[in-house]
Amino acid sequence: MYLSSLDFPETLKTSRLSAADNRSVMLKQGKRKSAPKSRNGCLTCRARRVKCDERLPICTLCSRIQRPCVWKRTQPNSRRPLLPQDTVQLVQLRQLKPSETLHFVNQDEALYFRAYQEEACLELSRYNKSSAWSYTLLQACYHEPFVLRAVVAIGAFNKSIKQGYFAITGPMSERKTNMEIANRHQTFALASYDRAIVGMQQIVPIPQDPSSLRTALLACLVIYCIELLLKSPTAALNQGQNGYSLLQQWLGDKDTPNTGLSSPNSSVVDDEIFHEYGRMELHHAIRWGIKDLPRHMKRRQEVGVTVKKMPNRFGILEEARRYQQLIMRRTFHLLDESYARNMMLKQDLRHPYTADSPGELMDPCYIPTDLLGERDTYLKDIRRWITAFDPILAKSLKSANPLAQSEAALLQIQALDAEISLSGAFFTKQCDYDQFLPSFIQIVSLSQHVNRSNLKLWAADSPVFNFPDSIEKPLYDTACFCRDKSVREAALTILRTTAHRDPTRQQARLTTRASFIVDMEEANRLPDGTLPEDGRWSITWILHHYKEPETDMTIVCCRKIGYPLGEQYPAQREWKRMTFTEDEAECMIMPPWSEDMHFSSWAPKRNFSKPGCILWREVHDELLGRTDRSRTA
Repeated sequence: MYLSSLDFPETLKTSRLSAADNRSVMLKQGKRKSAPKSRNGCLTCRARRVKCDERLPICTLCSRIQRPCVWKRTQPNSRRPLLPQDTVQLVQLRQLKPSETLHFVNQDEALYFRAYQEEACLELSRYNKSSAWSYTLLQACYHEPFVLRAVVAIGAFNKSIKQGYFAITGPMSERKTNMEIANRHQTFALASYDRAIVGMQQIVPIPQDPSSLRTALLACLVIYCIELLLKSPTAALNQGQNGYSLLQQWLGDKDTPNTGLSSPNSSVVDDEIFHEYGRMELHHAIRWGIKDLPRHMKRRQEVGVTVKKMPNRFGILEEARRYQQLIMRRTFHLLDESYARNMMLKQDLRHPYTADSPGELMDPCYIPTDLLGERDTYLKDIRRWITAFDPILAKSLKSANPLAQSEAALLQIQALDAEISLSGAFFTKQCDYDQFLPSFIQIVSLSQHVNRSNLKLWAADSPVFNFPDSIEKPLYDTACFCRDKSVREAALTILRTTAHRDPTRQQARLTTRASFIVDMEEANRLPDGTLPEDGRWSITWILHHYKEPETDMTIVCCRKIGYPLGEQYPAQREWKRMTFTEDEAECMIMPPWSEDMHFSSWAPKRNFSKPGCILWREVHDELLGRTDRSRTA
């Protein structure tokens, strides 16, 4: 059994605590005597508000109490942006035992805090030796009680999710006992999260106030993490965007433009926090996010100058990673802008023949031609990055360090997928994806390499807390858009065999959608092994029922079957709808599709308004003199 000293905490409750209860159990913090301020001291002492003797490379106080001694990073004098390199080797806070200066409510909190130190923060940090999860948050626990409560909650969620997975996959005779243990971990996690929220309610975010800004950014960061674990991606992304907006307001007040490579003032906003919000912004852009045209137009231009000065060859892996993140962010904002323009055209001009969802295929009747020039420029920048990264990729894949292997392979995978996604956003035919077969093959090959390396880093039979940037989207795109049977089956195999590692279950849902598309397309494969254009399907609309007790998943997909009205109009399409139950979606079960699932019975089970793509189909049927009755007859 998966048991430890945390399995039966003595003070676990059976229900969530009220806000009043939370306030009563929080220990009062004593005030530290003021000390002379040190403007040139290490960041660790300044964050703890203690006097630093400014001794290099490790000050006396940090050396005595065995804490990381971090100094403000300086920008090198160079015309092109270079990454600052640390001259001091950081001693990770995760190596320390729970300190007596941390004010725990009880011993159980201390144990869950240790669970965060020893498991969760390592997984959240992925390939970064010093990240917001493994350094900044642990440091903030010493002077921000709500951060400590949130860290304890993440540690408890870590235990709950892994124990729950073991209960499902372990012996049937032990399932009930293990589920009870998992539920108790979760109860404690929710109670600790409640206490953290009580503390967050006192925060007044003011971008001009360094202390207030940093506190608000930390609050948004931990909420983002916890809400993802609670399967509330919308709430998580909204909190991430709130924090990113505060960060942009702060950057807007600076005299010098932001390069995007590092924080302009790491004494106010740590580089670790700065880059974590960059990752969150990329995650939001990839997942479509707010359908706001001005927002995407602005954000894709934020780091254009930095990308233009990108070196022809990267010196270190970290430098390549930061430039790749900038390129990825603006690439997916351009994608979102193209979709937002389609929606704006339909809404403002009342044009009934334009795409209105991010998954919809474009037709020759409307392509955002004003974006073609920028699309080509962005594609060139992606290819420039790939060329500059080639030497580091070859060296890293031969390295004995599995962290370096996995990170290098993952960066290459994501860059290849960004190129495919940006090109595909302007395709009018599914067959156009066939030109990327070499890239699809490389994505699968490198994904297998990442999977082998990860087996050396994380437990093979347990969920791993390393989101949001992983290989699931590139593999999903490979399964959906690569029509080589062996390649797409290899991509699906990796997705299925590693889906249990994602605690949010998003990878399992992606795999279910991709499997549905693949099964329908393979039925249309010709004897010579090819898939014609009219045999290829595309998902046009997705609904995750997150606001309901059962988070089912409904998808709408279509295939082109001709242009009966002429190519100046969208193609005629065949449509299919499928609703997966929560268990089916997250356990990757493929129930058979039937005509009964079609649109005549919309909405499925509960009252949802029809999505625009279905209304679009009805316009086509009306123009062709067809009705639901004649179609199903």
